[in-house]
Amino acid sequence: MNESLTNRQIAFVIIGIVVGYGILGLPKNVTENAGTGAWFTLLMATGITMIFTYVITYLPYVHKNKTIYEYGNILVGKYITHIIMCVYILYFFMLSSMSVRMSSETIKLMVLINTPIWALTLLFMVVVYYAVRKGLGTIGRVCEIYGLIIIIGAIVIHLSIFTQGKLIKLKPFFVVANMQAYIKATLVTIFPFLGIEILMVIPFEKKNNSKKIFKYTGLTVGFIGLFYILIVESCISVMGVDSIIYYKDALFATVRRVDIKSLEFLERIDGIFIMLWIMSIFCTICLETYGAILLISKYLKNTNFSVISLIVIVLCYIVAQIPQTVSEVEKIMDYISYCTLITAGLIPAILFLITKVKESHKKIR
Repeated sequence: MNESLTNRQIAFVIIGIVVGYGILGLPKNVTENAGTGAWFTLLMATGITMIFTYVITYLPYVHKNKTIYEYGNILVGKYITHIIMCVYILYFFMLSSMSVRMSSETIKLMVLINTPIWALTLLFMVVVYYAVRKGLGTIGRVCEIYGLIIIIGAIVIHLSIFTQGKLIKLKPFFVVANMQAYIKATLVTIFPFLGIEILMVIPFEKKNNSKKIFKYTGLTVGFIGLFYILIVESCISVMGVDSIIYYKDALFATVRRVDIKSLEFLERIDGIFIMLWIMSIFCTICLETYGAILLISKYLKNTNFSVISLIVIVLCYIVAQIPQTVSEVEKIMDYISYCTLITAGLIPAILFLITKVKESHKKIR
């Protein structure tokens, strides 16, 4: 049975799945390619993502109480839908596995130096399994609560970082001659916007999801884009473009550099940042794993959802242990990020156009 969410929960689900591991390397990646014009590149990337968010939102809005499995069969037939389903299952599964591995590597590097990776990934997977087996409603409520804490905490942290930075490091704000570089740099911002395709496995109801859902999803992506600009600009103001490009985890490196005396017992904000980031990555992994499990359950209708969840979680854990080094995981994540052009771009666009054509035929008749 398909579970639905309210408009507000869907907005927080988008925040939960999009704002995850990708924000750590965002300042380095975008600054390395766009310099102090990073804000403009992020603004363009946000606009593009908002367009695709509208397309993805439109599909479940028109096809009420259906996921991509159901309306895919209606629009393109069973055979092509099977191919599409395989793409999304593999995409969400690999995204979940590698997100767990990279998050574990980051936590080990930041705070738990002597803890083995297998133990950290196991802990992640056990907690994720508990959340996922409770269903989409529970995950939606968790994203709502965690999302509010993350947003408030992160905005306070980055505004505080701004007070320790220097405005001169942000200049020049925009260079017309670098326009081509700004446009090319949008390609490196794909990864931080991964996740909006989760809407294709969340059914919309007429009662809970009115036409306002487009406003909720669009404004949420717009807010994430502005939030990313705040993150990048605050990092540049502290570290400068020349320094920031040498740190893969530039965001955390910036946070560790800042001491805010006025916060007294909260003088060191890196501890708060780590807690907020772990909450964020937990929401991300839960939603990615749920996406894979739900799509698999469409084929195994006679199998208990909890059993499918356990099998997928175990497989995710095994796959997460396969890469031998962090660089191998990063390469896999790069390939996955390029796959989003298909999962969040090409496939939804094709289904959107087919839906529009069918609607036009109905009006003519």
